[in-house]
Amino acid sequence: MKVRTWSVVCSWCILAGALLAQAPVTLRIGTASRQFRIPDDFAGLGFETKSAVANTYGVSGNFFSPANSQLITLFRNTGIHNIRVGGGTVDGSGGDEHCVTPTPSFADIDNLFAFARAADVKVIYSVRLLNVGACANPHLAEDDAKIVHYIWQKYRAQLDSFSIGNEPDVHGFHSRPDHVVDPAIYESKPGIPGSAYASYFAQWQKFAQIIRKAAPGAKFSGPDTAVSDTSSFTPDPTRGDSWTVQFATDLKISGMLAAALQHHYVWGLPDNTPAQEAIDDMLSSSWDDATAVGSQPAHGDGTAEFHPYPFVYDKVLAPLVSLGVPYRMTEANDCLHGVPGASNGFASALWALDYMHWWAAHHMAGVNFHNNPWLPTDTIVPDPAPCTAQGCANYRVTPKAYGIKAFDLGSHGYVEPVAIANPQKINLTAYAVGTTRDLYVTIINKTHSTTHDAIVASVVIEAAGFDGARVDSMVLTDGEPGNAALSTVTLGGATIANHAPWAGKWTPLGRVRNNKFALNVESTTAVIVRIRASGR
Repeated sequence: MKVRTWSVVCSWCILAGALLAQAPVTLRIGTASRQFRIPDDFAGLGFETKSAVANTYGVSGNFFSPANSQLITLFRNTGIHNIRVGGGTVDGSGGDEHCVTPTPSFADIDNLFAFARAADVKVIYSVRLLNVGACANPHLAEDDAKIVHYIWQKYRAQLDSFSIGNEPDVHGFHSRPDHVVDPAIYESKPGIPGSAYASYFAQWQKFAQIIRKAAPGAKFSGPDTAVSDTSSFTPDPTRGDSWTVQFATDLKISGMLAAALQHHYVWGLPDNTPAQEAIDDMLSSSWDDATAVGSQPAHGDGTAEFHPYPFVYDKVLAPLVSLGVPYRMTEANDCLHGVPGASNGFASALWALDYMHWWAAHHMAGVNFHNNPWLPTDTIVPDPAPCTAQGCANYRVTPKAYGIKAFDLGSHGYVEPVAIANPQKINLTAYAVGTTRDLYVTIINKTHSTTHDAIVASVVIEAAGFDGARVDSMVLTDGEPGNAALSTVTLGGATIANHAPWAGKWTPLGRVRNNKFALNVESTTAVIVRIRASGR
């Protein structure tokens, strides 16, 4: 299929045949107010621990290997600088009573960190905490310590931090009537997940103490808590705050804490929700703006909970900013398991770009979109998928990678406040990142045809101190404005390949006049505007 390329048109040009918004959206950038500096490794992916084991998920040999040149190229082209290795398989998917979940060998670890060096990424490496059933190991902490010691001695340069366990706050972790659970982690008040925190943290401290003896100076992140249903972050009634905040508070003065880790699948299980409904939900303004748990259509007739960003921030993460503790979303995605045609379609590129900027504006240290083999929510997948009988030989990116790359392009510097005047209430978001010399403004027009609000947005950027500055743009599009259901994507007129550097180009638009610049942004299109001060 031939993909049409669409360009941004400046205010002193004519866009023939386009229906322009009757009143412009005005973006006033607070260029004098430099806020949170976005870390260089903000953009990341999360992977199951099992992904690091050779000959799993259809892969012949090691998925993470310095010989996997396609994967290395895709990481570099997408701008991914952090990976978290953990997920459900670090703890046996919540309760591995049959001991079938493999632990990466030292050879697997060698391949993982050699890959990390080649791809220029830092690794958050998780070790097991849950100790259950027939595979209960009385020496689990000591075995974890051997792994940590090995990594600490050999691969400190590629290491971000260590983490112990996965989603320990979920009710099923410590209360499973049909399974054996870890007796060391229990709810002191049955049915109240938050009441298990005290026993969890005591067990975590025991493991951390043994591990630190093997790797003095090692840093830990955690607790990798979940936001998949409202009960999963029910606070401890004796303390009144989330597990994430309790963990950060308890470790802050220890010198061991690298960052607080949280998970967030905005929408829980979508069941059989049609792709178009899922697209409408993913591009809904409610995900950015709502302050309470909401509901949206599921499988065409029921409803499913979604957890909007402000709700999660206020209830779980805002206290971390006050504490001065960095926090990272180490598992993130639109929904659990994904919706084919939506989670792996162009809508996911716009969603991911918006999601990353929203959280960066709220002082987040990074987002790792979980790449659980092989689901519609994945960023990198086999090509073809599923893998052939001979194994996975080739890899490609899904549209979500383009959203990550677009963020990478427009996130160099400090978050700057944006006051948006939007008289027509167009479904549009905008974010600004800059330094004293450069300003990046990302504009995402989420209007689309199935919600009957598709419109070309006329946007005016007001950026004090940038009069006369040169303006360029980079356009993220699927080639058909108004239609977010396609899987075709270009960024800067180029695709992200697995064999050559990304070749996207900035398009010159003109210069800022009287500290203002105007442009039009197509429906279901994002534009990264780069404003470079005179003399650059």
